[in-house]
Amino acid sequence: MSKKIKNACMTLALAAVVGVSAAASACTVQSKHPNARITVEFNSEIYEIDYTLYRNMYPQTVQHFIELADSGFYNDTIVHDYKSSDWVAGAYGYDDAETVGYVASYGRSAMAEYLENHCKEKEYYDTVTAGIKSGEFSASVFTKYIYNDKGEEIVSVDDALPTLIGEFKDNGHKIEGDKGLTSTYGTLKMVYYKKDIKPVFVENSFGQILPRDYHNNCATSLFSLQVSNSTLYDSSKYAVFGQLKNDGAKDALEDLTDAISDYASSVSSNSKFTTTVATQVDKEDKFADEGGREIDASFTMVSMPLIIRKVVITKY
Repeated sequence: MSKKIKNACMTLALAAVVGVSAAASACTVQSKHPNARITVEFNSEIYEIDYTLYRNMYPQTVQHFIELADSGFYNDTIVHDYKSSDWVAGAYGYDDAETVGYVASYGRSAMAEYLENHCKEKEYYDTVTAGIKSGEFSASVFTKYIYNDKGEEIVSVDDALPTLIGEFKDNGHKIEGDKGLTSTYGTLKMVYYKKDIKPVFVENSFGQILPRDYHNNCATSLFSLQVSNSTLYDSSKYAVFGQLKNDGAKDALEDLTDAISDYASSVSSNSKFTTTVATQVDKEDKFADEGGREIDASFTMVSMPLIIRKVVITKY
């Protein structure tokens, strides 16, 4: 089938970095406004959506997203949790040779098995843990702090966790003038699932070492793309770090949502449009779970997959 390219410039505006973390970056040169292009495939059509990332407001969240994109982590992943207002992605791979999980006639058990076999959680932890040690990934969450020879509190990569500081209001994150991004149509958010509450130490973008509860600082690769004016993820509780660049970007996203709506109208029933999958996934977060364990999970998926073919940083 022919594929139609929907060009949309959606810049994730990374404004001037104020007090950005001193942690090593995978990029040697950083501009004020990095751009990210998310390429989505749906029903054999390709949609290219460009975003602006706001490094001045959410420096460590943006850097984490850039580092994952540069590593290729998001390539050939899926929107695994489909909601009317937010699409959650970044945790499950998509294999073109194993599309059985998306054929409605095979039922929920086939989809559940597919998700279990394509969870990228372990790959995430291995990638980021190794990347922190090599300096390719930036660390922001630590199990403890120590004192340097001046008596100052500092942290070490030896004690770093492969998770992300929660740069949002309810976690004490402050933005000059209190003018952070709000949850609007087309915004990007890092998703934080509540985990066991344990104390950790976070290093914010100003170099301060602060004690925090772990569940607000445990984001991994998950992000959501808001496709409605309302949202499940309030901006005071989640890091809203990117926006559509311009009207062209909005048009591209609307083209995609229109295609999904047309697909929904073409199937015989709503149950064939989306499927709720109850499954078990590995929980690799050994810090939270003292060794890791399987947990029950429930996701609503579109029967025709929403595939994130790649996330490319087009300007640093």
